[in-house]
Amino acid sequence: MDSLSLLTDAPVPPVPANLTWLRAVVARFSSGEDHERRRALVVEQLRRVDPAALREAARARPPDAPVAVLADALGLPVDPADVVLVAGAYQPHFPQSAVADAACARLVEALGGMPDERTAAVIGLLVQACDATVSLIRHTAANSAEPPVPATRRLVDGAEVSVDLHDAPFGAGPHACPGEAHARALAEGFLSAARGTSRA
Repeated sequence: MDSLSLLTDAPVPPVPANLTWLRAVVARFSSGEDHERRRALVVEQLRRVDPAALREAARARPPDAPVAVLADALGLPVDPADVVLVAGAYQPHFPQSAVADAACARLVEALGGMPDERTAAVIGLLVQACDATVSLIRHTAANSAEPPVPATRRLVDGAEVSVDLHDAPFGAGPHACPGEAHARALAEGFLSAARGTSRA
């Protein structure tokens, strides 16, 4: 057997479905053509959900459940608790842990077991619906002008930079949040239900 055959027949090591993998293949931390392609996968998922339907579904759930509502609307068999764990380690400057990596692996498995860009796009979408949407609900309820996420981080020429979002709460340009209408619909649904309950 020649050396080429040995190389060809060698098994390809599996890709570890952890936070390092996730950040490497989501639109959030990409640029250029990679970002355009990966963002399109997120938009594809969002097109499957009518914001009005999300608003109505949110009315029947507690205000800390936007991930569960979105996952149900997309028909995703995921555990929202795993999304919360991944969200807590999503940014590279957040504390990292084996617990978060294990949660990421469980999400990949629940979504078909294929650690590819499409799976990463779905996980990234759910993560974005986590703390940011809960924050949007709280700020809207308090009539606060504070954006749900005061600042975000982007990679520019390989360097991490902070981007202030006070003037553009959902971002702007190529990195503008594609789920703004859905996030606002979730917030409106949860707040509508809360206000109805308080008047009862």
